[in-house]
Amino acid sequence: VKDVNYATPGKEEVQKFIHAIDVYPFNKSILAARNRLVIKIILYTGIRVSEAININIKDFTKDGDAYIIQVRGKGNKPRIVMIKEKIIKNDLEIWFENKCCEGNLFFCNQKGKRLTQAYIGRLVEQILLSVGIRKEKNSAHMLRHTFATLLYQNSHDLILVQESLGHSDINTSRIYTHFDKQRLKRTTDIF
Repeated sequence: VKDVNYATPGKEEVQKFIHAIDVYPFNKSILAARNRLVIKIILYTGIRVSEAININIKDFTKDGDAYIIQVRGKGNKPRIVMIKEKIIKNDLEIWFENKCCEGNLFFCNQKGKRLTQAYIGRLVEQILLSVGIRKEKNSAHMLRHTFATLLYQNSHDLILVQESLGHSDINTSRIYTHFDKQRLKRTTDIF
């Protein structure tokens, strides 16, 4: 099992960050909607930044009270993730009314070109710092680790984590079990 150098935010920090996404003073309203949308999709689905910036319009479909997003992971492997409509509804409507991306891109910059991973990383770092959260690595990839850690802590289902993240090997997903303090505490209770 490989070691991870990400100090995943605790639940209180995650709540602060989620609130900050909605109140952070982005420059223009259409860009604010796009920025909130991409960050929420990464945080609430656990997809990689590279997967988020490569989403196409046809990969995004409504299903009841949720959206299904088909992403292409490492090795161009497709997988499906879902996000509740209520989490992204307002930002999605604003973005769709005004976006002008080239081709079928779901997210783009003001020139219609694909967003970059560096841009998303700067957004996440700015939001984290705006609420006083400073980790060893304030990166957008930390959102994926946060998703996986909280998913495991709330479900205790390593297979669910593996499938959600698109890991081909369950041992890759095991890194999220070491964050589970409750599980470790059980060992002290047993002895």
